[in-house]
Amino acid sequence: MLNKTLQKDVENGAASPVYFLWSEESCFLEEALSGFVKTVLASGPADFNYDVFDSSSKPQEIVDAALTLPIMATRRLVVLKDFQELPASAVQVLTPYLNGPSDTTCLVVLSKKAPKAALKFNWKVYSLNIKEWDIPAWLRNFAAGKGIRLSADAVEQLIEFVGHDVGLLISEVEKLALSGSGAVTGKDIIASTSTMRKYTSFDLVDALIAGQKTRAFRILKTMLSGNAFDAPVILGTLNWHFKQFYSLWRNNGQRPAKMREKTYRTLVKYLTSFKEDDFLHIFRGLHEADIGIKTSGRPGLVLEVLLIRLLQKGAWN
Repeated sequence: MLNKTLQKDVENGAASPVYFLWSEESCFLEEALSGFVKTVLASGPADFNYDVFDSSSKPQEIVDAALTLPIMATRRLVVLKDFQELPASAVQVLTPYLNGPSDTTCLVVLSKKAPKAALKFNWKVYSLNIKEWDIPAWLRNFAAGKGIRLSADAVEQLIEFVGHDVGLLISEVEKLALSGSGAVTGKDIIASTSTMRKYTSFDLVDALIAGQKTRAFRILKTMLSGNAFDAPVILGTLNWHFKQFYSLWRNNGQRPAKMREKTYRTLVKYLTSFKEDDFLHIFRGLHEADIGIKTSGRPGLVLEVLLIRLLQKGAWN
């Protein structure tokens, strides 16, 4: 579990009646929830003592479930997901319970945003966010939990290929775990079936920023061929690299502490060619491509359209 204080709390029985867990990464929330399921439901049948709700649920039903007594167990577990999307009217209905929760229920509230300062309820709040500079250490620990020992250069290669997107890194580690790998080096990452690529995602970003149309489409075609890269992976890494570029632009070319020298040298020479509006158009295009990949059924075509838009910088207002 990412938060060691929370891990200790759960291992000691998760005694508090209400927990508020928040993170921008859904995978961290789900990982933490699995700990609560294991601990709270250990004393009785889950079928009678476990309810899961989300922002579309009727708030009174959530309250009723939390007030229900456990059956053949010490406590019940009630989970409320996507709290950040809960309307104010629903929060108002939940307020009396959150101010005076039942001791026989453990209510776990999951959110992708921190609780608002005005919400001063009787709950324990834990952040499960992770900083970019902590990702290498987290990645090694996560891989170790899957039976994989990543060398320092293996961690570097994984991050180079997919960026700091936690979900994508988890996916790559799980592929390595399925392959039966033990100790993994940087050379193994490059040579592995799931990550064997002629180009990296940064090569594609470089071509896009430089306006090299032919090279950009050649790189995309190569990345998509043979399923070396999935479309969501390509889009996720594009998004991350453009965020790095924008951060560099905002800081007037000052190199971030964790940015690789090669990345810095490549990006810094393009800074003067970009304006704020250019980045607005870039991130709008990336957002629309994300929706298209999830809904169109033709992810390759969505990426091609995205490249056309990115290569026409400033022309798609």
